[in-house]
Amino acid sequence: PKMAKTVMPGDVVATMQESRSKRMFGCGISQDGENLVAIRAGQLRTVGENQSKTGIEMRMWIDSNTKRYVPVDEDLVIGIVVDKRTEDYRLDVRGPSYGVLSALSFEGATKRNKPKLEIGSLVYCRVSNSYRDAESELSCLSLTYKKGWMTGQAVFGELEGGHMIETSIGYARSLLLPENVVVNCLGRHLAYEIAVGCNGRIWIKSDSVAKTILIANAIRNAEFLDPSRTESMIEQLIKHLQG
Repeated sequence: PKMAKTVMPGDVVATMQESRSKRMFGCGISQDGENLVAIRAGQLRTVGENQSKTGIEMRMWIDSNTKRYVPVDEDLVIGIVVDKRTEDYRLDVRGPSYGVLSALSFEGATKRNKPKLEIGSLVYCRVSNSYRDAESELSCLSLTYKKGWMTGQAVFGELEGGHMIETSIGYARSLLLPENVVVNCLGRHLAYEIAVGCNGRIWIKSDSVAKTILIANAIRNAEFLDPSRTESMIEQLIKHLQG
């Protein structure tokens, strides 16, 4: 991504003409005539096509340290199943209202062969349609990766086992950036799986409870540390784990 730029409410971040290709603008940005303007203070982030799994050429959003999540189209989120019905599930996505996930919105799902989610299940999905005053539509269908839900290799779907933590929205989004220090540093020391939701939820899984707890603690601790201190903190945690 490009270098983050600090913006204030009212700042023009792009024009509609610039964004008419496959560009999505996310949280903190609103349309004002032919301009896209910031509606909150924070860091302007952009991610190009080669760094995105959504098939969108470029995404723009504003990072700010908030715990309130507002769904935006194509956000990746971690939802908790709170209600299951014949045709769909309702998920708590940490927003002002629940999200709705169709039982057939999984790669390769049919009426006879589809995932069976239970109340409390964690699901990694994307926001396919967001609405200001209604429940958002969620999907476990990827625009680019077409592995079936039964293969265990699909991008989206139920997150089984592991451990989930919650952080601020801006910090969670920063973990999705390719150069993120804590994610990369942990990967050099430990093998683990991670799913990061733009709604401030992070799911972690490794081959032991002790390692999973270490990873969760490292991610929490790194929110307010600079890169060098983050690496030192992780190295100390690894030494403690190894005894």
